[in-house]
Amino acid sequence: MAITHALVTGGTGFIGSHLVEALLVQGVRVRCLVRSRNNLRWLEGKDVELVEGDCTVASSLRGAVRDIDTVYHLAGTLWATRESDFFRHNVQGTQNLLEACKDNCPGLRRFVQVSSQAAAGPSPIENLRSELDHPRPVTPYGASKLEAERVVLGYKEQFPVVILRPCAVYGPRDKGFLTYFRLVRRGFLVEFGGRWEREASLCHVSDIVRGIMAAADSKVASGSVYFLADSEPYSWREVESMLEEAIGVNAKRLMIPAWLLILLGTLGQVYGRVTGKFVKLNRARVAEMLARNWGCDVSRAKRELNFAPEINLRSGLHDVVRWYKQEQWL
Repeated sequence: MAITHALVTGGTGFIGSHLVEALLVQGVRVRCLVRSRNNLRWLEGKDVELVEGDCTVASSLRGAVRDIDTVYHLAGTLWATRESDFFRHNVQGTQNLLEACKDNCPGLRRFVQVSSQAAAGPSPIENLRSELDHPRPVTPYGASKLEAERVVLGYKEQFPVVILRPCAVYGPRDKGFLTYFRLVRRGFLVEFGGRWEREASLCHVSDIVRGIMAAADSKVASGSVYFLADSEPYSWREVESMLEEAIGVNAKRLMIPAWLLILLGTLGQVYGRVTGKFVKLNRARVAEMLARNWGCDVSRAKRELNFAPEINLRSGLHDVVRWYKQEQWL
């Protein structure tokens, strides 16, 4: 049965807005749950039904899920000043949405939980992490996403659920990599911890969206979990070289030793606690940065979802650089 009426949470964000566009192209009626109407840049002019609500407020979700056949749950928080905020948004918010679906959406044919590779944690140096490996998140964010996955799995007998763990995602509208792109534009490649090689899985947002839609339209068993990424991870030196080419610079490498990075992360953590302000460079962020292998195995998604990324990293980076320049972000 084809998807006809979908709810997207997080539709104003980076991946969510691209998903909304792809669903509209397929003729799907799209409803977006939005916390306010003040941040609708990527939804402006699109034939989307907007429903104001917040996943942390259970009573605001009943109307949002009525008459929906597919839910794409992307909403959550990536940055927070307190660990409890990750769990309130990413775990309790997911629980509230699932309960709303159970009570108000009897025709639900698929609940797609867009989690994160962070829920699984980095890989052992010699292997790619697979869905069968025991998760070992290294950040409060990752721990909250893993707990949200466990909540979703608790509903797998009540309606079909599928969990996706996208890797590091890049593409137009993304601000996560923007600071790094700007550093390279200024002629600097910053490396952390030591001269050993690092690997990471990456994927263009258009391919991630194709994977999300494939999961929703599949007949896989309820409770299935999949990594989404390019076919093979990239060494960070490969990424740096392609990024230099895309931006058109020959950058200098700056090495920040592990001890200094740990010190800066600790100071950032203390400063955030004292001031109540969010600091991006904290201990959790340092733990992510110092992990040598963020590669994941996507063979299961290829086999069961027919997931086949179409945009290679070189052309994808050129695409992002063009977009950043067009928007005067770079």
